[in-house]
Amino acid sequence: MIRRFRTWLGTWRGRIEFTDGRSGIMQFKLSSIFSGEAIQVETSFISSEDGRPLNRGWGYLSLDASGQVVNNMYSSELGFAVLKESPDDPGVLSVSGGLSGNEILDVAMSVVGDEFTVSSHRREGYSGHDDRPRTYAVMKRIGLTMPENP
Repeated sequence: MIRRFRTWLGTWRGRIEFTDGRSGIMQFKLSSIFSGEAIQVETSFISSEDGRPLNRGWGYLSLDASGQVVNNMYSSELGFAVLKESPDDPGVLSVSGGLSGNEILDVAMSVVGDEFTVSSHRREGYSGHDDRPRTYAVMKRIGLTMPENP
């Protein structure tokens, strides 16, 4: 796990554009835990208008028995979810899974240099498609977290 995402570890911050037209600042922190077998993820979003907290999230990236990434997560806005990797481009982590209320959440993440891009989309589960735009953020690294066992 840590070999694949070593360059992703750290704290990232940047602007986010939400599907409903709101904008804000997103902070994303990735830390190695359990001797590099998992990565703890902490996210927070604040309004760019008034600094009010919009959402907080916590999760753990780990590997399932087949070697695919699983993201067990909780979001103050979305609730609990288990997102599973849908292999795509080798440099991109794409995960998807069900939310309560028959919705599906798709998330794509990538790091190139000191720029972290994350994009997500919520859609209705029965129809399998939705015209809502994606939430999109580009963040810059603002801090490092070191692996437990470098």
